[in-house]
Amino acid sequence: MAAKIKIIRSADYLDISDNGTINFSESRKKLSKIAREDQATDYDLVLDFRRTQWVISADEIFDLVEVLLEGMDSFKNKVGLLLLPGVNFDRDHFNKLCSEYQGIPLRTFTNYEDVIEWTYHI
Repeated sequence: MAAKIKIIRSADYLDISDNGTINFSESRKKLSKIAREDQATDYDLVLDFRRTQWVISADEIFDLVEVLLEGMDSFKNKVGLLLLPGVNFDRDHFNKLCSEYQGIPLRTFTNYEDVIEWTYHI
């Protein structure tokens, strides 16, 4: 079974301010724009955080991902988050934050092959 997967690298949506910090407000806008551009399609989405040099908390990642979960039809099937292995990421807290969006399968991964394999299974 073929799957339509859209992979978005952190460089495509993270907005870095002049002082080297992440501007989350602008980053949310960029992600929202990417989602709106693909509104007519039906993709599984993978957000790739692996090349992010910043340590981003579960709350900050949720803040970014939430813009895709709030009424966006483009990525209604699955949303996979690809994180760096070994990063201290609180999955339980993140899953609690995402609990109101139970209709959207959303998982975190540290391995590219695992997230791609997951998108191929119903």
